[in-house]
Amino acid sequence: MNTLIRSRPLLSPILLAGLLICQQSPASEDGIEGTEQLFGTWANVMVSGRFGEKSPWIYYGDVSLRTTEQARPFPPEGQGYQVSSVVTHDAVGYQFNANHSAHVGYAFAYAIPPLAKEPTNENRAWEQYTFALPTTTGDLQLRSRLEQRTVNIGSGTAVRFRQMLKFVHPLNKEWSLVGSDELFINANTVDWGPVSGFDQNRVFVGIGYKFAPALRAEVGYMNQYISRDLNYDRDFHLLSLNLYVDVPE
Repeated sequence: MNTLIRSRPLLSPILLAGLLICQQSPASEDGIEGTEQLFGTWANVMVSGRFGEKSPWIYYGDVSLRTTEQARPFPPEGQGYQVSSVVTHDAVGYQFNANHSAHVGYAFAYAIPPLAKEPTNENRAWEQYTFALPTTTGDLQLRSRLEQRTVNIGSGTAVRFRQMLKFVHPLNKEWSLVGSDELFINANTVDWGPVSGFDQNRVFVGIGYKFAPALRAEVGYMNQYISRDLNYDRDFHLLSLNLYVDVPE
C-alpha cells in the first residue's frame, strides 16, 4: 500500500522552482574559461513491464535518438544539425513493493562529434535503485544509478554515479507538470576522457499528457551542462520528447 505524505501545498512550486535553477560549473579551475552554447533535440522511448501477472520481476528498455547542433564553425554546406548519438538501455529488476525497486542492466551508446572526439562505441553495465513516493501534491521519484563504462577508443573502466530527482504534479486526469534534475559524478579518471569529480547536470521542465493508462508522453526543455577538463565546457539547450509505454500484465 503506497505511503502518502501530507506535504504543504507550497511543496510543488518550491520544488519546481528549485529544479529551474541553472547550474554552472566554474571552468577557470582547469585553465579554460568560457562555455560553448549548443542546441539540439532528444527523442526517447521507454518501455517497462512485468514478466508475469503480479510478478515482482520487472523489465525495462529504452532507445534515445539525439540530434545536436554541430560545433562552430559550421561546415561550408551550412548543415547545422546532425544525429550525434544513439543510446539504448536494457535491464531486469525486482520490485520490492509500491515504493522500492532495483534494476541491473546494460547500455550501449554510439556518439560522433561534437558529442565525442571521434566515432565512439561505449558499453555500460549499470545498477539502479528507485524510490517512488506519492505526496498530496504529486509523485516524487528518487533514482540512484551506478555505471561502469568502457569504450573502443581507449583503455580503462570509468565509474560514474548518477542521482536523479523527479516530481510530477497532476493538473487533471490527463495533464501534468513535470520537473527533474540529474547530477552526474565521475568516481575516477581514465585516459579516454572522464575526470574524477563533477561530470554534468541535466535539468528538465515540461508538461505530461496521459493518452491511456499504459501510454503517456512528456515534452519540454532540457538543459544539459557538461564539464570538460581541457576544453570549453558545454551548455546544451534541448527540446526533449519522451514516450512511456507500460506493457499491460
